[in-house]
Amino acid sequence: MALVVGPCWGQQSGAPLDQREVLEQILTQTYYPSIVGKHAMGIGSATEVQRAGIVVVVQRPGLAAAVDRLQIASTEIHGSETSLYRGHKDYDVPVGERFYVFSISVGLETVTFGMLTARGVPSPKGARRMWSAVTFYFSQDVLANAEKDAVFRGIDAWFVPEGRSAAAGTTGTPSAPAPVSGYAPTMQAPAPAGPPANLTPGMTREEVVAAMGAPQREVSFQGKTLLTYPGMVVVLEAGKLTSIDQSGQVSINSKVAIQSDPVGADIVMDGQMVGQTPSTFDVPPGDHQINVQLAGYQDWVRRVHVLAGSTINLSAKLEKK
Repeated sequence: MALVVGPCWGQQSGAPLDQREVLEQILTQTYYPSIVGKHAMGIGSATEVQRAGIVVVVQRPGLAAAVDRLQIASTEIHGSETSLYRGHKDYDVPVGERFYVFSISVGLETVTFGMLTARGVPSPKGARRMWSAVTFYFSQDVLANAEKDAVFRGIDAWFVPEGRSAAAGTTGTPSAPAPVSGYAPTMQAPAPAGPPANLTPGMTREEVVAAMGAPQREVSFQGKTLLTYPGMVVVLEAGKLTSIDQSGQVSINSKVAIQSDPVGADIVMDGQMVGQTPSTFDVPPGDHQINVQLAGYQDWVRRVHVLAGSTINLSAKLEKK
């Protein structure tokens, strides 16, 4: 059964092509959607990632996700305003949550992303990956003319590819991606040049080298190994392929995972609100102060020193005032 995630699908399917097709190809090339679901013969699970693409990181609260793909939580975005227009909300997505993108579509006045959390989110039935659909609204002229900078600015306010941080000096809205090389609105966009199909998650270093040849450079640190090839870096963790980066730079930030009892507490890092518990987000190496705050409870405060590429798990047991 095909998944319909756009709020105006009937309108989208009849939309004139003009440059929307080109824009959709540019977005596909930028985010390189993952392939998720069961393999042939029904092997695997509905949330299995058959081929990992770009992972995006949520930049602000307001998105929703659901355990059941058939009741996918579909959020529509008009500028900075959001609303749930379809499906069931099991999870308020916090800042820092990471998603695989598995579909992208451009309609008459909408751009819709289908997404799956990159981790299992705690739920009453255990940790579960959750589904989300996010639909951005733009003027018809912006999409018809493939005004990619305007589209990227709108999307970047909500999520950006992992490893690409906000521009220095901004007030929380990430900068737009660099223009796609060789693009012109009146020309046919090149076909997506994503990671080679012969690379799949879980491959060992030896299997990657057998498929790709010797890397130009190999760097190991904190349990990660980076294999550099022309146009991409293959990332292995604990000896297994976990992601492929084609942005030209790989983040070596640490990851901090914070949970609390009770949940839903605010997380303040170095004086800035970054999300709510439970949440996982990237932090630069160095010293950081983390405050976990919830009305009616005493603040939980920790200073941590993080190393590049490391992962820190924190559990805050909050005490009532």
